[in-house]
Amino acid sequence: MAGSSLFTASVPAQSKFSNLDLNSIGSTYAQQFGHGTTALIARVVHNLIYNAAPKQFYPELRILGMKTPDKITTDEFFYHEKAYGRDPIVATAIVAAGTSTQVVPVTPASTDVITVDTIVVYPNNQKATVTAVNKGANTITITAMTGQLLPGVSANDVLANLSSVEADGANSISQYFRATTIERYNFVQLFVKAIRFGKLELYKYMNAGTTDYISVNRKEMLDQHRIDLSNAYWNGDRGEVTLSNGAKAKTMGGVFPLMQAAGSFNIATSAANLSAAVENLALNTEFGAWGDTRYLYGANRHLLALSKQYRASLQRYYVGDKKAELYFEGIEMGSTRIVFVPMKRFEDSASFSPAWANRLILLDQESITPVIALEEEMGTTLDRRSGGTLNNFVDEWISATFSLKFNNPLASGWVDIL
Repeated sequence: MAGSSLFTASVPAQSKFSNLDLNSIGSTYAQQFGHGTTALIARVVHNLIYNAAPKQFYPELRILGMKTPDKITTDEFFYHEKAYGRDPIVATAIVAAGTSTQVVPVTPASTDVITVDTIVVYPNNQKATVTAVNKGANTITITAMTGQLLPGVSANDVLANLSSVEADGANSISQYFRATTIERYNFVQLFVKAIRFGKLELYKYMNAGTTDYISVNRKEMLDQHRIDLSNAYWNGDRGEVTLSNGAKAKTMGGVFPLMQAAGSFNIATSAANLSAAVENLALNTEFGAWGDTRYLYGANRHLLALSKQYRASLQRYYVGDKKAELYFEGIEMGSTRIVFVPMKRFEDSASFSPAWANRLILLDQESITPVIALEEEMGTTLDRRSGGTLNNFVDEWISATFSLKFNNPLASGWVDIL
């Protein structure tokens, strides 16, 4: 019939015949827009849990792992470092010029490293000879070369140690020497991490679970354990802590606190002067052979900025270029080769204080050796069914001992970016 339609009835949008209320229990759509849910519809859950943690997490552990760890038989160890054996003389007061002999007040340390019959060099490059050392008064007596008068001395002036000198026919030796060593030490720290599942809880995850939650937990436990090791490697304080049960435990000294204690060279700079600061840091920490490789660790935003500073004045692009090469992998300075190592975790506020996000650390990796006492261990505890315990749960755990030897921290240093 004219004007008629086969579809004369409409289904109400909110009736039981509508798809709008046919949502799984826990549906976000239903919660946000006020629609119904039903147990007749299962939640669609992807069976793999995506790992969204930053991936630039453990480069320092991989580099450290290239060296075989020293295995020791206790949890405290000492090691020795041979000092350079030649130290400058540091004046502590003003001494007038124009005399052939001067009594120069110096630091107590200076009287320990200088002997009589040593030729020293003044800041103006004039030479003279040490003729007396008074350790009690912390002074040295300096006599000018024949026909010369000595220059003036200011506080904090540094006199270099040129050489020994002896007269022909001498019947004694004034220049005795013995190698000096620096004793360093560290503690071995015990690390442990575990996950726990109740017996019924574990049964449900294994048989009724919708994701790989169990395997994700195991992997996350290992990742968090590695983060513990990494954090202690960088920033652990050597000392003792009190645990929740009142027990005392040793803690290891990490790279940065050991550098601070040793007085390693450091610079604070603006981002605009970053390249000059890094070069200055490298030149002031050169203790190795010509061309030795060292590693510069820092957040990638700063390594990128450093790369762009070097590229900015010389980089040229052409019509056919399809990408901008902004990043260098390192710096070749001739005397030092520096490799860039991006450390995303320096920006991780859960592991480091805010200053680390703006810190570049230059390490002489050859001077750092990992130390262990016990090998890394993993295991699973017994439950009731396995016997030997009344536990109605299972713990999966990992434990390790870890520390480091840091020989010559003065060959490393850091830049703080303001």
